[in-house]
Amino acid sequence: MGFTVVFWSPISGQAGTTSNLIAAATLLGLEYSSRLLLLGHLQSEYAAVERSFYPRRSWMSKADASSDAGIDALLRLLKNRKLEPNMLRDYTLPLLAERLDILPGSKKPDVAFVSSEQDWLSPPLELTRRAYDLVLLDGGSGNVSAWTQVLLRQADLLVVCLPQNLLKLEQVFPTLEAQLLSNRKLLLVFGQYDPRSASTVKNVMRQFHRREHAYPIVHNAGWLDSTQQGDVVRFLFRNRQVPRDHENSLFIHQLRSLAQAIVQCTGLSKPLFGGKEDDGR
Repeated sequence: MGFTVVFWSPISGQAGTTSNLIAAATLLGLEYSSRLLLLGHLQSEYAAVERSFYPRRSWMSKADASSDAGIDALLRLLKNRKLEPNMLRDYTLPLLAERLDILPGSKKPDVAFVSSEQDWLSPPLELTRRAYDLVLLDGGSGNVSAWTQVLLRQADLLVVCLPQNLLKLEQVFPTLEAQLLSNRKLLLVFGQYDPRSASTVKNVMRQFHRREHAYPIVHNAGWLDSTQQGDVVRFLFRNRQVPRDHENSLFIHQLRSLAQAIVQCTGLSKPLFGGKEDDGR
């Protein structure tokens, strides 16, 4: 049985939730031998998660793609009582061969999809855990919708993405307790991080009396450009072994620390089962 990891933020637009998810999933796929499934916002085919892996030209051509793929096809099978775990990979797209797949979102408008399909989403999410070692989901950010509540309940590991904005943190930390305490495992990630700020991870955790494991992911313009250009795999592949004085070194170092924490929390650090690739580092 696999593990479900949900990236979520209580604050909209400041913590880099989707960027953190994409980066962690891609590096895990490049450096670990687990079989991973990445899910973006299932209710939107044009979600940023999916577009980050495809150049714009090839993405636009997906409008003509077969309907026998993605969450829509899985839900049709489920409603017809034909969905089995060993069938899931036939409806995903490979991003890294035998390592990382993505499940395309719905072609239906967001509102129509949520209203018509919400009651059907829990069973296929449970089946993904039986087909993959690790399932990574984008839980979105901001107010906790009914769909987000479903995802938070499904999470074996909740990755809460936060900004360095102290005013926002003062507002959200007290209201987070229900979500934090209901999950057995939790990581905090400070996205779009500025290491020059006085609000360092250490200072923030001390000020708010937090004891969870917390990880910064520094702001990186090259990475953000790659997410908009559909070039995230090549960006991380090119930068995985840059020297310490390279402009992308800190970003890669912090991202690798987060990936290692996810692997440890989900128990996938065992040899021959999610173990780290031996590439000389």
